[in-house]
Amino acid sequence: MPNARAVPARAREVAVGVRTVAAGLRAWARAPRLLGLGVLPGLLVGAVLGIGLGVLAVNVGAVGRGLAGALGLDDGWLGDVAAVTASVAVLAASSLVAVALFATLTLTVGQPFFEAVSRRVDARLDAEPEGEPWWPALLRGIGEGIVTLAISIGVSLLLLGIGLLPVVGSVTAFTIGVLVGGRLLAIELTAYPMARRGIVARRDRVRALRPYRLRLVAFGAAVFLIFLLPLGAVLAMPAAVAGATLLVRDLPLAPPTPSDGAHGTGPDTPA
Repeated sequence: MPNARAVPARAREVAVGVRTVAAGLRAWARAPRLLGLGVLPGLLVGAVLGIGLGVLAVNVGAVGRGLAGALGLDDGWLGDVAAVTASVAVLAASSLVAVALFATLTLTVGQPFFEAVSRRVDARLDAEPEGEPWWPALLRGIGEGIVTLAISIGVSLLLLGIGLLPVVGSVTAFTIGVLVGGRLLAIELTAYPMARRGIVARRDRVRALRPYRLRLVAFGAAVFLIFLLPLGAVLAMPAAVAGATLLVRDLPLAPPTPSDGAHGTGPDTPA
């Protein structure tokens, strides 16, 4: 049975994560021109991904019927239910990959814009920390994006299997997708401000954020849900970077020691 004091503390952590998203969105009012520039990379990436998602949306019914047929459930009302369930499962699984791919490509293409957004948040509140050089940051971002995308694809296949379960499968798959996708998204978004604080490698970032996992997941899940809205990902990406910077600022983080593998770039361990 959980400690009675632990429940309010956990609830506060979740609330702080969600409030940080709102604080990031309010950054639009303080720097509309800068955050407006941050929309440009999202528009470019969103236009490309939108074509693929549009094709999937048009054909998701046929995909669902195909999966139902592969399971031997293609006749009568049971076949109709199985086809709808499979279609929802495909959408739930593909949403995780789509958000991860969008975030990875947008953060890579728009690295100078989002670094500027994050720096602006830091500089507005106090002295600006020293940043990571542009070229190493770009290479690191590409490598970490590949790791995030690989994890997302693996989890999406699991979600597809869960989503095929009748009644509860779709809801369960969507919920897991939001939580896992939110965590992965938050880890990506915190890269800029944490690199300026000496925490560069992804594994070190995950290790440093582990004590604050509830706050991290709540922040990422809220951003993930916004990204699922029409044009939400494009418009909210700069604000999400600003929110991630505020999230990092509120945490007592210390740079990793050399023995921690500060220069590693491998995948993270579960937080």
